[in-house]
Amino acid sequence: MPTLEVQFKSGARTTLVIEPGAIARLPRLCADAGLTGTSALLCDAKLLQLHRAQLLAIDPQPIARPISEEWKSLAEVEAMCETFANRGLARDAFIIAVGGGVLTDLAGLAAAIYLRGVPWVSVPTTLLAQVDAGLGGKTGANLRAGKNLVGAFHQPRLVLCDPALLATLPPRERWTGLGEVVKCALLGGGALLEQCEANLEEAAAGDAAALAPLIEGAVRLKARLVAEDERERTTSGRAMLNFGHTVGHALEAATKYVHFTHGEAVALGLKGAIELSESLPAGERERALKLVRRLQIAASLALPAEQREQALLAMTRDKKVRKGVVRFVVLDRIGAPALREVTADECRRALAASLA
Repeated sequence: MPTLEVQFKSGARTTLVIEPGAIARLPRLCADAGLTGTSALLCDAKLLQLHRAQLLAIDPQPIARPISEEWKSLAEVEAMCETFANRGLARDAFIIAVGGGVLTDLAGLAAAIYLRGVPWVSVPTTLLAQVDAGLGGKTGANLRAGKNLVGAFHQPRLVLCDPALLATLPPRERWTGLGEVVKCALLGGGALLEQCEANLEEAAAGDAAALAPLIEGAVRLKARLVAEDERERTTSGRAMLNFGHTVGHALEAATKYVHFTHGEAVALGLKGAIELSESLPAGERERALKLVRRLQIAASLALPAEQREQALLAMTRDKKVRKGVVRFVVLDRIGAPALREVTADECRRALAASLA
């Protein structure tokens, strides 16, 4: 499996390692990345139970937190920073975040603001985090008004994706990650799309041989887009990764982040974005929808009218809104995304298509 070097225009640089069993080499990989100071390992409390020996070998006193989407708040970031201060971490320290996307988002934000910024290492342990939150330096926390409305761009010095860590995931969590993989496949087309079409169910079952190329393909696409547009300031680069997210984030917010997993919400959002992809040829539209419909959604789609209205309101507060105008990532062709402005009626139509 590959090691990639991602160079950002800001001068930041991330080493990305994709290798089964690589967590056993984490201290050496950190040193190779120039991280030689004191480290503090943040992890999900549940993960510590599953991988106790491996994590204690890295840090005998890991900071274990009970992490879930409901905990993704500034209060949790403050608690992390208080722990760093109580341990006496200085500016030569670095933070290691081992967990899912919520943990890496929070730990990355804590690293960005503690002592005005210390280096950090991302070790995503879910499929969703390995292909999405683990790379790119977007850190954040939720507000009551919406998802990830506070945060910072703070690139991890090292990202380690160890597919072997996915063996303990329940099936729903693997399907959640595959929602983001399918998103990348439709954005990029080519070999990743063909691999998804051929091996989606095998990957969902945890087949390492089926998972590995999907992880690599999705990560390569994201690495290319974030390197071109680190802070999402263009309409043709990193912003394209928001495909499916306008409806997806709105559904998560409207249901208090407990009804859908993130990947399920994105998978539903893909249907809404395809609905508004008016330039997409009919054959490609059917191909895209056929693949998206294979993604298994465990949560009920029968949302009450009040939550649907709350989702529509959340779309108007999305981070991609500019001067009150909602913008959707759509497909002109598979492999050719575009950003377009949409009306309130189109938002309603997209939501209806997502939940159909």
